Amino acid sequence: IEWKTKLAEHRRRNLRESLRELKSRKDRMDKRLETRSNAKLELRERLLTAPTPADEKHTTPSILSSALSASYTMTQSERDALLARKKANHERHASQKVLERRNALHTLYMNARDFIVTEQALTDAVERAFHPDNKQFDNEAKRGLNVWNLGYPETVKELLDTANKEDTGKALLRYIGYAELTDKRMKRLGEELTGGKM
Repeated sequence: IEWKTKLAEHRRRNLRESLRELKSRKDRMDKRLETRSNAKLELRERLLTAPTPADEKHTTPSILSSALSASYTMTQSERDALLARKKANHERHASQKVLERRNALHTLYMNARDFIVTEQALTDAVERAFHPDNKQFDNEAKRGLNVWNLGYPETVKELLDTANKEDTGKALLRYIGYAELTDKRMKRLGEELTGGKM
């Protein structure tokens, strides 16, 4: 019991000292921040009240004081037109956001059939991916263990050259028909027209 009492006393003393240290550290930091802030305010006031430098005075274009003090106020009809335009913009933006949200929800719903939500589905997916007979990474030359066996992904330049049927240095790619090139575009177009994933 005496040992537990000593331990509790040590804990209390350490807590007391650490709280005091934290308080003094906070006070020091607050004082430092206040000093820095006051110095910045003094510098700002000095710069604001300083006279215009000679180089700036001689290079500033001449502007009439009447033009400087002139202020424009909108008429009621201009204000109403501006408010109507802003309201129409806001409503259009809100309806576009609702449409995008609905489209995202529909895409999520269409993709939900591929989600892994049970342990059995996870086990099946792992089995499919790592099965010895999985041929998704094989090429003509050898059996592949990962996606790098299929070669490096196409660069943006190669994709653009293929789309524009320019010389890519690959003889067969120049004779690919438009059906292969536009397959993805047609799928995307169909998704836009039907309003859902295909």
